[in-house]
Amino acid sequence: MTSQNPSTPVKVPPSAASYTNATLDTDLRSQINMLLMKEGLVTKIQEHLLHSLNANSSNWPTTVQNHALSLLRSGEVTTFPALLRRVIDDVRQDTLASPSFGSAPNGTELNGKKSTNGTPSGEANGASSHTNLTVPHSVVEDALKVTRESLESVCSIEENGAS
Repeated sequence: MTSQNPSTPVKVPPSAASYTNATLDTDLRSQINMLLMKEGLVTKIQEHLLHSLNANSSNWPTTVQNHALSLLRSGEVTTFPALLRRVIDDVRQDTLASPSFGSAPNGTELNGKKSTNGTPSGEANGASSHTNLTVPHSVVEDALKVTRESLESVCSIEENGAS
């Protein structure tokens, strides 16, 4: 991995700030991804995220592992693909229900689950509640910071009017 900026950074038009996944130029995305991989920044981002998750007091990786084991032991899921889909869905649902994403009011339904204090409190089939699987906000902020720094090291924003 190099610690210097690449010799030819990807030139990003200022309008890219308003792009969505649907409007992002696939060539631009490919160029950025290739430079991130070439410079070893993808590995840096992944390692930093893993370290942040493990260092956080919430013990999120163990919480997710325990949730997955509970789903397997209860028989709610029986295959790895189903387990992966379910855990990802549960993390997404808990994240969307978290205060930073606008939680559901007490006692209201959120995707078929009753909410208490803004967190899902039980499965749609009446199974016992699970621990909140929301990725800790500080971990997300830390990962975004490292990702932003990595992108800034391989991209340069073109000035308005540049071609």
